[in-house]
Order: sequence, then C-alpha cells, then structure tokens
Amino acid sequence: MKKIKRVLILLPFVIIAGVAIKVAIPYLNDYKKEKKEEKVYEELAEDFKNNKSHRDKLKIDNTDYVGTIEIPGMKFCYPVMQTKKEPDYYLNHDIRKRYSFMGTPYLSAYCDLKESDNLIIYGHNINGGRMFGALAAYKSQEFWKEHQGINFTTDKKRAYQIFAVMSVNVYEFEYWKFTMARDEADYNKFVQEVKKRSLYDTEVQPEYGEQIITLSTCDNGRGNNWRLVVFGRKKGDD
Repeated sequence: MKKIKRVLILLPFVIIAGVAIKVAIPYLNDYKKEKKEEKVYEELAEDFKNNKSHRDKLKIDNTDYVGTIEIPGMKFCYPVMQTKKEPDYYLNHDIRKRYSFMGTPYLSAYCDLKESDNLIIYGHNINGGRMFGALAAYKSQEFWKEHQGINFTTDKKRAYQIFAVMSVNVYEFEYWKFTMARDEADYNKFVQEVKKRSLYDTEVQPEYGEQIITLSTCDNGRGNNWRLVVFGRKKGDD
C-alpha cells in the first residue's frame, strides 16, 4: 500500500516532467539550429574577409548577390543580396535561398547601386552583437572614433565615413524612403534631419553628390517600430 501511495504521489511530478521535456524539445532544437547558423555566418565572414574567390563563387551561384559589406576593425563582413521582385526575401533566407531566421543582409529593392543617392542595407539585430547587432556599439561616440569606416565592395570598393548614428521610430522619420534626392535642397534637407537626430555630433558633413550608405537594423528593447541606423558618406573608390 505504501508503495502505491508513493507512486501516486510521484505520478504528477513525472507527468509534469514529461510535459516540460516535450515543451522544451522544440526550443532546444531551435537553439541548436540558431547556433549552427551563427557558426555558418562566422565562417562566412572570415571567408569573405580573407578570400576574394569566395565572393566570386557566390556571385556565380546566386545572382542576387550584389556586394560585400565590411567594417574594418570589427568581425563584420557579410554578403549583401538584392531582390527587386521580392523586396524582403532575404529577411528570412540565407545565401543558398533556404529559410533562415538570421536572414542575410540585403539592399533595398528601391536602390540602384550606380544611381541612388542613398544605399539602404538591412540586417537582423541578433542578440549578443551578432550580424547587424554589432552596430549597437556605435551608440558610443568613443567607439565611433575608433571605427569610422564602412567598405561596400561591389564591382569596386566603395569607402564611406560614418557621419551619424540614430535610434529612431520608423514612423517619426521615414529615412527608409529616401533613396534619390530630387535636387541639392532635397539632399541637404535629408542630411540635416539625420544630423539633428544623431545620438552625437561627428562633425562630419556630407556634401551634395556624395553617395550615402545606410545600415539599418532593429533597436532591440525599444519596441517593434524602433531602428538603429548608421549613416556613412562616400569618400572614394579603390
């Protein structure tokens, strides 16, 4: 009888434990998948940084590839894709076009590499400073002072100097709509608005005719509509 009572007492705990394990399994699987994807992108970053042949091969394997974004002095080096018919395709696809929660950095479908005054590149903010989450370091002006450059290599290397960093609600300032200035006044108006909203003054001022690059990601912790945005002005080609 005592044995039966012990079994009856333990039974609810066994059931709860079984349910907990069943519930936990999908999360464990997601975690393993996340870590696997992170490793792939870490290796990819190293490959792209050190071996041009990897970039050339990707260009052949996937015609959506338009260039490589890199910030010198950081572990930040990723392929950039663009799909004009499906603007946000790479929000949740990898370079092999397989589903991926990390996605792949991508150039706005409304941007033209040669003609646009502003090239907007989107990427996920992965917790722990991964992918575009690394841009959170630019909230510190001291960090910016040591990492002012952005390189975007397409058919040639484009060098940019970061001139502003902002955390903004996408409905308060629609920076993502600016790709082509109507004229010099329109260009200057956009730059002034960006500078006004910057977290700090860099004393760097773009001039009309200088292409702008915009790196945009979620500002985690501030809400769904908030973005962390880093702006650079084009310095020249190598």
